Amino acid sequence: VEKFRKSDNMIESNDWLLKQINVVSEFLQKLFTDMETNRKLNENEQYQKDSFEFERLLENLIEEDRINDAENILFEKLETNNLMYATIATRFYDKLKGLSDEKLQKSNYSRDEILQGLNDMCDMFGLEIFKG
Repeated sequence: VEKFRKSDNMIESNDWLLKQINVVSEFLQKLFTDMETNRKLNENEQYQKDSFEFERLLENLIEEDRINDAENILFEKLETNNLMYATIATRFYDKLKGLSDEKLQKSNYSRDEILQGLNDMCDMFGLEIFKG
């Protein structure tokens, strides 16, 4: 009978120890997961800030009738492994297509150049949308 009590105590002790291990392990997993989530949130905030500032620069150049300069900067900064730039480039050309012919002409830019820029951007990202 005493042998069973020792065995029961060991089982209870092992159960307690396993529970403690589980509690600590779960705590650490949550802690590291929360830290990773916070790191990703901070990166996302920086990504959004960088994206906003870059788009604002392009918009300012468009407003100043410097579309060619804006496009040159866009392609200089374009990183084909970063979809942020694909999104920015798409919005850039979308904004250009909405400009009047007079604004484009004043900026020494044409609708053909908008299409060419979109085609060049697609080529850089490995897309063959405009190929005939």
